[in-house]
Amino acid sequence: MKSFSVGLLSFLSVLCSKSTTAFVTTLHPKIFQPFASCELCSQPNDESEVQQQCTPLDSNTAKQFKIITCSSTACAKRTTSFGLDEYALYSGIYERKEDNLAPDVQIEEGPCMGKCQFGPCIGVEHEDYEGFVGLEGMKGDEIASRVFQTIITEGDLDRVWESVENAIRVMSEEEA
Repeated sequence: MKSFSVGLLSFLSVLCSKSTTAFVTTLHPKIFQPFASCELCSQPNDESEVQQQCTPLDSNTAKQFKIITCSSTACAKRTTSFGLDEYALYSGIYERKEDNLAPDVQIEEGPCMGKCQFGPCIGVEHEDYEGFVGLEGMKGDEIASRVFQTIITEGDLDRVWESVENAIRVMSEEEA
């Protein structure tokens, strides 16, 4: 099944049309969900741009990243004060990882990240660096602390995931 999926993903990344997406998602919605949600798939664009956005992430590069959701008491309390379940960050990031065919990205709960007043927080580690890394897509204060802060909406979770995804793609290109 895996080689079939990868071959079909390569084929679809070139086609990447809405009708193909609808057909394939009816065949196997879990595997091909990224095509259904890919903004570029619904409109004609530069073929290389479409292919980059609709292809799975490089597993060798992806496994070098670890996304850590803060599970400290302060972040958990702030999370629930926003009306979210205390595991909302973890499950939200995990869902994005699975939906974007990135099973090798690690996700863990971790201790306090030192930004309790701006929680809930998410940090990203890379095996070649010590501590959290700053990523493109972080806002001003987040860059200084290298921690995504006040992650309370689906849009916030999308921003975190897109930052990680972009970092994986850029590092994959540099290693190629």
